[in-house]
Amino acid sequence: MSVRVLIVFATIALAGVSQVVAQQEIAELPEVKGYKLHCIEASGITEASAKKLSAGEAIKDPDQPTKCFVQCFFQKLRLVDENGVVLKDKLEAFLTRLMDADKAKDYVKQCDIRRTNPCDTAYAIYDCYLGKKAKLF
Repeated sequence: MSVRVLIVFATIALAGVSQVVAQQEIAELPEVKGYKLHCIEASGITEASAKKLSAGEAIKDPDQPTKCFVQCFFQKLRLVDENGVVLKDKLEAFLTRLMDADKAKDYVKQCDIRRTNPCDTAYAIYDCYLGKKAKLF
């Protein structure tokens, strides 16, 4: 009987490790790195702000280039369209790579935010996820 318990614990531990590896892989995907570089150039974000976003730090009073970097990045990931409309099904599918499906669905619902322009909307969504400790960069 103790062998069965050991096997169950080993299976659970491996499942946890595979989820952590999946999270690391998303950040390390070559296209994601390319998206970041493209959006840094396209938005004009400062190096300091880009580093803060990558580290998952909050930015008090973000400037427009910072907000537009987030919009560009989300658009490249196909999570929002060019008008700033969240593509909820794609966002939910993306988030399930980072967390369990029920939590992802709940986050998409809670962070369904619209602002006056696409950059402001994208940053408000990012800020909502940041408040929930979900790292998107």
